[in-house]
Amino acid sequence: MAAEHFRSTPDQIQLAFFVDGSWDRSTGEGAFAVVFYKFAPRSKDDGKCVEMAWRMDPAIHNNYAELMEIAVSPRNANMTATPPFNLVKAAETLLENARRLSALGESGSAPGVNKDEESLRRSIAMTAKKIAFETAPAIDVVKADWVVFADAAAWNLFMEWKAFDLIPLDGSISIADLASALSASESLVSRIANLLIAVGKLLPGPAPGTIRHSRISLLYVSSNTVSALASVAFGNGMKPYARWPEYFAQYGRQEPEGQRHTPFSYGWGHPDLAPWEIKALYPSYASTFTKAMKSRQIVGGDMPVAGPAALYDLSWVGDEAAKKEGPLVVDVGGGLGQLLKDVVTAVPAMTPDRCVLQDRKEVIDEAREVGDELIQQVVMMDHDFHTEQPVKGALVYLLRRILLDYSDKLATGILRQLADALPDDPKARVIIMEERLLDTPVPQNCIVDLVMLNLGGKLRNEKTMGEIATAAGLKVIKYYAKPGDPTCVVECAKA
Repeated sequence: MAAEHFRSTPDQIQLAFFVDGSWDRSTGEGAFAVVFYKFAPRSKDDGKCVEMAWRMDPAIHNNYAELMEIAVSPRNANMTATPPFNLVKAAETLLENARRLSALGESGSAPGVNKDEESLRRSIAMTAKKIAFETAPAIDVVKADWVVFADAAAWNLFMEWKAFDLIPLDGSISIADLASALSASESLVSRIANLLIAVGKLLPGPAPGTIRHSRISLLYVSSNTVSALASVAFGNGMKPYARWPEYFAQYGRQEPEGQRHTPFSYGWGHPDLAPWEIKALYPSYASTFTKAMKSRQIVGGDMPVAGPAALYDLSWVGDEAAKKEGPLVVDVGGGLGQLLKDVVTAVPAMTPDRCVLQDRKEVIDEAREVGDELIQQVVMMDHDFHTEQPVKGALVYLLRRILLDYSDKLATGILRQLADALPDDPKARVIIMEERLLDTPVPQNCIVDLVMLNLGGKLRNEKTMGEIATAAGLKVIKYYAKPGDPTCVVECAKA
């Protein structure tokens, strides 16, 4: 046993204890025993923290389990202190930003057009939500979740019935007329509408018993792409969430490893089927899902793929075009070709006839039917990316928003097919464009990860992305990401 001493100024912690040599300070693993400690008054600037730990050193205590208080630095404890919430500072920030937003309105800026205004609105909303969370009685925070459950059920049902479509865009409708148009009980429609009014999703009309649109309910109208995204969020998220207790009781407390027997398939009542097989049983939901996936918010059409603004600049592929024969880029699981279109448009040297679009047969059939003139020029190919890659020796294989749908085992298999297809060219690459798991938990990012859990997939960070790439026979050349931005690009080459 070796003696180790932690000392500080007299008004801080004084501590001396023996540490068993088997204790790894970086991980906290191993047995140890505290034989002496003394705490003096601590100053507010004390950089040390007290960690409560239950350890038993059988060599010393034999039959005793001891509760020990250990004074350790945040560095050694591998932890960081969370600063206390400053209500006054938060309120001052909220007021300052509210004044800035008001000034923007007075300047005549069109609402929702100015990106600075959009960012400011988000900041105000986040600060206000944080204040509400930190100041409300704890029971009120819990009860607020109950409202969210009912709210989601209400707007989802009204979307399913297309009730929002029946409300005039400029004007109001009576509950009685809405119920009649829906062939529904007036009392039932009134009760659902009351909840939506209570949360601000709908507004009371000019006369008793009437309702009108709010700025939010307009997004639920079926002609708005957001309505499709909301429907998918409910179908892929809330429906499986509600069955989590039964699912994990039956399958064990672990992540699903495949595309079948997932929370999604269990929640939809078809545990033996994969997501695409389930959607085939529900044509209306499948159609909504397809509409949602075409949204620029999903396909990432606003993300530059070349030039200084791009997270990963594909311009170099155009520079290599004249030096290499055969296919340049293969977009694996590329859907209707939006990414390829963006790439070819941004990099003119990359001609469409040297680009390959791969996806399931039904997707490629649709691409052939609806694709514009540019997409019609690319090579389209039915392909299951879990099987051997038929296009060998391409310079670049692209994967955008693919791996997050799959478990580590299946994602590794997808990458292995591409690693095997890479030529013996040091410039050849597998480029992975994904939403990543942020190091600091953020609600929207965590929601995506849990929806992926429902589908048998997951978001990954730099470490876990590197692990599956290595397991597939690739090496990560560089990991591209911006602080706080969930988008990442992983540049890989043959190992």
